[in-house]
Amino acid sequence: MAADFLEKLRQTLLNMHHTGRLSDIDPRLYEEARAYVDKLKADYYSLEKPLESRAGSLIIEEIGSVSDTVQEIFSLRTRQILDLAFQQIEGQYFDREEARKMLPVERAMYAQVIEAIEGCREVLVHGEEYLLGGSGIDAVDEPDDVAAVGDPAETTPVASPCALVRICSDIEPFMGVDGRVYALMRGDIVTLPESNADVLCERDIALNIRLSK
Repeated sequence: MAADFLEKLRQTLLNMHHTGRLSDIDPRLYEEARAYVDKLKADYYSLEKPLESRAGSLIIEEIGSVSDTVQEIFSLRTRQILDLAFQQIEGQYFDREEARKMLPVERAMYAQVIEAIEGCREVLVHGEEYLLGGSGIDAVDEPDDVAAVGDPAETTPVASPCALVRICSDIEPFMGVDGRVYALMRGDIVTLPESNADVLCERDIALNIRLSK
């Protein structure tokens, strides 16, 4: 099952490279990839000693492969969508069938890119008074206030206890309780989740330098 899903992602990426154009993808691809990675993380944490086991290392490799492939799919599709946006702005040939292959959120991004490019052109080429129908340059400055919108407590993640440690010996990549994958070598100084740091220090793999409370 694991190999099948990763192969599906890789085949999707291969097809995208082969066609060189925006192509249809399973609209559930990103959602399924997130769910699959979450399952792998759960499998990793269910191991008795994931840091020391071969099974833990294989899971980490699988998570990395899936995540990298999904990121490549996203990056390639985004570049293709930006190319379509530029073609439309420049009045070049525009394939509407290709545009229909965008996912809903990609279509929203496409519309925002078109609007942003047109607005920028009006300012730079025609003068700021033409920006978005004559709204002026102030319209460009509005994003400065975006940070004040909404409750910061709803968007700022709560920091978990962490520790600054020095790695005393080479170690296999492992997943921290924060969900991040750490690939560390002897001599590295890094901030780790406190629980992971404690385990490494107990095994003389790391030396605790300072605790952040």
